[in-house]
Amino acid sequence: MKKVLVIVNAEKISANNNGGGAFIYSHLDLLHKAKCEIILLAVQWNHMYLFKEDDYIEVLPLVNEIITYKVESIKPTKGIKRLYHSIFNPTKFEYHFINKYNSTNLQKIVNDYKIDLVWAEWRWAAILAMETKLDIPKIYSHHDWEYKLALLRAKPNLNKKFHTFQKKRVEMKMVKTMDACISGSFTETQEIKTISKKQPLYLPTTYDLVNINLKPNTYPFLVHLGGMGTTANRLGLERFLDVCWNDIKKEIPNIQLKVIGNLKNAQISLKHKLEDPQIIKVGFVKDLSTELYPEDMHIIPWEYNTGTRTRVPVILNYQQVLVTTTEAVKCFPEINNKNAILCKDLKEMKDVIIDLYSDREKLHLLATSGKKTFQETFTSESQIKSLQDFLKKIH
Repeated sequence: MKKVLVIVNAEKISANNNGGGAFIYSHLDLLHKAKCEIILLAVQWNHMYLFKEDDYIEVLPLVNEIITYKVESIKPTKGIKRLYHSIFNPTKFEYHFINKYNSTNLQKIVNDYKIDLVWAEWRWAAILAMETKLDIPKIYSHHDWEYKLALLRAKPNLNKKFHTFQKKRVEMKMVKTMDACISGSFTETQEIKTISKKQPLYLPTTYDLVNINLKPNTYPFLVHLGGMGTTANRLGLERFLDVCWNDIKKEIPNIQLKVIGNLKNAQISLKHKLEDPQIIKVGFVKDLSTELYPEDMHIIPWEYNTGTRTRVPVILNYQQVLVTTTEAVKCFPEINNKNAILCKDLKEMKDVIIDLYSDREKLHLLATSGKKTFQETFTSESQIKSLQDFLKKIH
């Protein structure tokens, strides 16, 4: 039995809280089913990442112990040393938690618990593991490319471009330096393979199979699921409202859009656009079986191939009909025109929704096909062997 130290941010881990939380929950579930002994290290990076026991209730059956650690960040002073790091050590230049204090603490945890393997979720955890000298394999669980998302969020100024370039250097170093990488995106798995010259594992996010108790609505709703703390959710939804929503309402006067998820991090402009009587703001929903009706049209209006769309398996699991852009789901080669509606852009998405609204037969066929794809790809039973084989090659 391997003893695995899984390093995560001190945040809530849940299959139904946010994309990152679902991703990590899936990995813990798979490691547990692979008969690993799991020590979960929840790192408190700053005041935004504080350890709360309630955040880990769902994963208690999966892990052997949960420990926490607060890093020490040392803000550098300007000078020759800082300039040197900007050129030759971008990791230390960008990330102030890279220091002897934090490395020593991680080494002590690994030694005290007799860890066989370090599994680092997301980039900060991977950076800490990468910069700490350990005599055991280290896996980087890659969520997305930070440098790509940084350039999509807002028009960058010169300073932001510089720091984004430095972070890109660090990301390239990580996938080359870590002993192995996994990714929930097939396309980013291929990118990591090209950069690292190693064989990463494509491991899509998995969920428990659900039984559908709700009946299809008489008229299908449009549904958007996901908290606004995620860039793709926040920017994608606002783009949909700008490009598609008014034209759809003109063609289908009684249509309603159900927005599920925490709106806390939505920008003011998006919150204003959501003040529409035909938009139902549900907020965070713990039990999605009460809100996700089969054969409703579920939109993912993101227009870029970044990260992994953890909502896709959820949509298929609940037999909703996925309507999205081709770019958004390139991460999943399993998604195609037989189990989803793929659009080249949001203008086409608008027309597709209008046509699909009254086509009950097509909605039913797509929903049924989507459920079949979920069972074949997005359950832990469908992925456990891949993970077990991967772990055998590393250790």
